[in-house]
Amino acid sequence: MTSVTAEGRSGNGGPVAFDPFEEGFVASPYEQYARLRAHDPVHWSELLQGWVLTRFDDVVTLLRDPEISVELDNARATSVVELQRARQSRSGRPSDTLVLRDDPDHHRLRKLLQRPFGPRPVEGLRAMVVNRVDAAMADLAPRGAMDVIGDFAYPLPVAVFNEMLGLPDEDAPRVRAWIQAVARMLDPVIDDDEHARCQALMDEMYGYLDDLIEAKRAAPADDVLTELVQAEEDGDRLTRDELVAQVVTLYVAGHEPTTSLIGNGLLALLRQPDQLELLRSRPDLMPNAVNELLRFDGPNQFVRRIALRPTTIGDREVAAGDVIYAAVGAANRDPERWTDPDHVHVDRPDAAQHIQFGSGIHHCLGSHLARLQGEVALGALVFGLDDIALAGDPVWSERMVIRGLQSLPVTYRPA
Repeated sequence: MTSVTAEGRSGNGGPVAFDPFEEGFVASPYEQYARLRAHDPVHWSELLQGWVLTRFDDVVTLLRDPEISVELDNARATSVVELQRARQSRSGRPSDTLVLRDDPDHHRLRKLLQRPFGPRPVEGLRAMVVNRVDAAMADLAPRGAMDVIGDFAYPLPVAVFNEMLGLPDEDAPRVRAWIQAVARMLDPVIDDDEHARCQALMDEMYGYLDDLIEAKRAAPADDVLTELVQAEEDGDRLTRDELVAQVVTLYVAGHEPTTSLIGNGLLALLRQPDQLELLRSRPDLMPNAVNELLRFDGPNQFVRRIALRPTTIGDREVAAGDVIYAAVGAANRDPERWTDPDHVHVDRPDAAQHIQFGSGIHHCLGSHLARLQGEVALGALVFGLDDIALAGDPVWSERMVIRGLQSLPVTYRPA
């Protein structure tokens, strides 16, 4: 990344600033988060032209506040907001996704979408996920080396979601490229050229899904996409545009965070071998370990909200229309909330209280599916391979919002 100066209004007059271009931020943003949390926890960012919150209590309060909006139309005009609005306008697509809608629209869309992603339906997918993971490991384990991301963590959630939706496996490479583009577009600091490239890929994805949805209408099948096409609640159904937008959102929400959970989680365990050994000696800790790894270095680093009324956060006055970036990654390492937050403890008793999947009405719809895939995939790596070791430097994706690895080379022996 190119260096950029991003001086903020520090409540204590110090030189702290939110700057995702700072050297070392991509490899680990947590040192910068800690400085902000210690010196200016409700920080005005000139770069983002909005507030950055880094304390756990502030972030949770914001996410649960019914008078805080997710809709960009409610933001006051700044150059960052106007750029985002202009890009949305150029795309020619409405913001029909539930993650960008307040109630009552959000509630309506969620009711129509939630059934396939509840705890019971997702648990019913365990055998399918296990079969996918077992097939991948049968190929990878004898090799003695792999890139955990490219060979395993990235293909898996696409394959799982494609099977859920009834898409052919041969379409997975195209779908992966589309999802990466959509995920990158979430960053508020993306430049125009990259945004245009990602928009073109997103348009391809929309066209593909448009055609697929029409095919499911004409010939229903036993899959989740057909279920969503046919979903009805009190006489209400999803429009075609709404359905395509939700499927795109579900793909990104179900894929990128799962890939990052597997990659970030394994790297964290390799860097803390005592915790890897504890987990191997206590397989019953795997569900808790997944929650702890989500807390420690989860994929979802920021969520954007807009104040609908003047409000006070900490000792700062936030105006109606101000944009607020809740730093979920920082909140999950707040020492006021967590004991020894900068270390993994797979037996941490309150690990499940992390806010990696949000809180309040916008709690992530795909959280159960992400946890399931994380448990099965990390379990296959932790219990199915011996002597796992880094075989080179991890390479991080240069993204602010969704944190994850591009490459994680390892060597090992089959267990």
